[in-house]
Amino acid sequence: MRFDIARQPFVPAFLTLLAITLLAMWGLEAPVAAGTAAAAASAAPNSGTELSGLAIGMPQNLLLQFQLAHPLWAKWIGGLMLLLGGLNLGRLSVSTNLYGVSSCLAIPLYGILLCITGFGSEFLTALTEALLLALTIKNYSRSFGNGYRFDALFRASLYLGLLVLLRPALLPLVLLLPTAVWIFRRTLREATAACAGLLLPLAAWCYVNWGAGGTLSAPLLHIGTDFASGTPLTLFLRTPLYELIPAGCMLLFGLFSALHVLSEFYTTGMKPRFIFIFNMTALLLTTLLLGGPDAARNDACLIAVPASLLIPFSFVRINRAIVWPLYLLLAASAVISPILQ
Repeated sequence: MRFDIARQPFVPAFLTLLAITLLAMWGLEAPVAAGTAAAAASAAPNSGTELSGLAIGMPQNLLLQFQLAHPLWAKWIGGLMLLLGGLNLGRLSVSTNLYGVSSCLAIPLYGILLCITGFGSEFLTALTEALLLALTIKNYSRSFGNGYRFDALFRASLYLGLLVLLRPALLPLVLLLPTAVWIFRRTLREATAACAGLLLPLAAWCYVNWGAGGTLSAPLLHIGTDFASGTPLTLFLRTPLYELIPAGCMLLFGLFSALHVLSEFYTTGMKPRFIFIFNMTALLLTTLLLGGPDAARNDACLIAVPASLLIPFSFVRINRAIVWPLYLLLAASAVISPILQ
């Protein structure tokens, strides 16, 4: 009996993700040491006037400081977050029977696609962003069904609020909340709970900052200033083309799978159908935010989250003779990419 890549069970899927994670963290060793000065310099402007009134700093700066002070611990934590993100998306795909067959392909594909796009010098921030988005998508997808889903909506919005607090440039992802309420047909009461979850991280950070001696509104003002600063499309104008090719290829894979889903839209169940629509929206938003004024190269890794749920749909339906070399090519690219960063 030949091994089917597209329908692989949990054990080989997890072992593949584990191997990819170990290789990725090993490949990050040289860039962390070499890029310390550059990363510190990039964080330096945030200590100026635009952060006046902040007594404790913003989460992104705190994560960067931790990464620079404890690079070994940062790699272990980053690797754990990479594993958790893949396992959460894999659990979502299996529990909702997303592909109509038993497949854990989303588990290794999450790690593969993240490694292909690369994490940049602030790898801990990038992996935290990816995990928070994965948890957001998972919990919003779980909100579909009969009865109230206050818990899933609140948790999803809480993770989304943490994501925006971590990276103000990702503010457009807030549109995932009304999208989820509309697609999964939630009530006004549930939408209110979701909004409370979204605002809770920012409100808590404002309160902690005020208690530490800063001004209450400083984190809120910083998020607005940080999001609006800069020039749109700066990422594409300043980044060499070869560094954008991996993210572009992954986006093409995701778009192809999205079109494949639409072509067989009514052959899937109702719940997978709505989850796919939601992930297509997430893929569109994660792509559009790269054109924002404060977008960074490592923000491209967010495309891997919805793409890793969409691409297996095509893999389980196309010929094995195509799936094998395609999967091996992606895996080889994931192994080589962290080393070349």
